[in-house]
Amino acid sequence: MSAFIALSSASSTVFPTASPTADLLSMVMSLLLVLVVIVVLAFFVKKLNPNLSNSEEFKVVRSLPLGSRERLMVIEIDNAQHLIGVTPHSINYLHKLETPLKEKELPELAKRFGKLLNPQSPPNKKN
Repeated sequence: MSAFIALSSASSTVFPTASPTADLLSMVMSLLLVLVVIVVLAFFVKKLNPNLSNSEEFKVVRSLPLGSRERLMVIEIDNAQHLIGVTPHSINYLHKLETPLKEKELPELAKRFGKLLNPQSPPNKKN
């Protein structure tokens, strides 16, 4: 019986709770860790899949979503722009554009983020 009392008194000890400052610090450190993991993973995806960006021979000039998986795209190949329709099951050639469209300028934040992910890439060349 005394063993049971000793065991129950030992299990009823209260552990001290952490202070609010320690909880806040732990939360901020966890958030920073998640952000660092996201940036590192984005860096590795960019390095392991170099085909994510436009090449000099083939560029996506514009893209217009028509539905959840369908879109119209204007692509540039050999200095000529073509309109194509893209679905999950097919890509259809629609029209060759007589007057070329200009490429959309990226927002400044997107440009800086792109430089952060790929610092050695040259800036986009305009023809």
